[in-house]
Amino acid sequence: MFPILFTIGEIQISSSHFFLVLGILVGLGVGWIEARRVGISDRHFHTFWLSAVPLALLFAALNARIFKVGFSNALQNLGSVDYLSLVSFGAVLGVLFWGAIYARLTKVPTGLILDTVATVLPLILSIYRIGCILTGCCYGLETDGFFSFYLPGRHGVWAPRYPTQIMLFLFNMILFLWLWMRRKRKAFAGQQVLILLIIYSLGRLAIDALRDLPRILGPFSLHQLTAMAILLISSYTAFELWRERRASQA
Repeated sequence: MFPILFTIGEIQISSSHFFLVLGILVGLGVGWIEARRVGISDRHFHTFWLSAVPLALLFAALNARIFKVGFSNALQNLGSVDYLSLVSFGAVLGVLFWGAIYARLTKVPTGLILDTVATVLPLILSIYRIGCILTGCCYGLETDGFFSFYLPGRHGVWAPRYPTQIMLFLFNMILFLWLWMRRKRKAFAGQQVLILLIIYSLGRLAIDALRDLPRILGPFSLHQLTAMAILLISSYTAFELWRERRASQA
């Protein structure tokens, strides 16, 4: 594997951090195109992302800390959070949460902001997963099945494993392409973000079942339980919006 992508003098550039930055930059470029199309001003776009990126990274780092030591210990030891260890659930929820707040503060339609963010988030996550592939993190369970790759796992032990890093990369890229193609055909403001949350949660629920993760409630990991909670809330919200639209059209 290639945890260190290259060096500049004595500075080592890790694969995960390089592709994280690359993903953010590409996502900002694509997001800027979409923001201009839907009528979000350049000032609002740049102000939002300049504040959203640090907040998303903070939420991702805190999510990683919760995953490692538990919720109460993470809150009691915020100063010891490893800001180089990130979990994407925290980033997704953090940037969407800030998007809703920013929309209220600036009087920009909430659905407009959140749909634009939701459209580009999977692209950022997909590019970030290239770093996971090169680093060897987010590895899968060992398997003797046909669909296995010889990959390192815990403590660098190589074995035939589910290629969960590749699965996550492809899943996020396909989700982005689908959201991008349908962005002009959404039925209501906020539909893109609901679709993102529902499909992303389903995908993570399935793929994380193949990952070598600690199981904290029966066969389920913390990541899967998080995916279940997001799936239930977003599905219920989508159902209520659908019911309201049906009632208004009756």
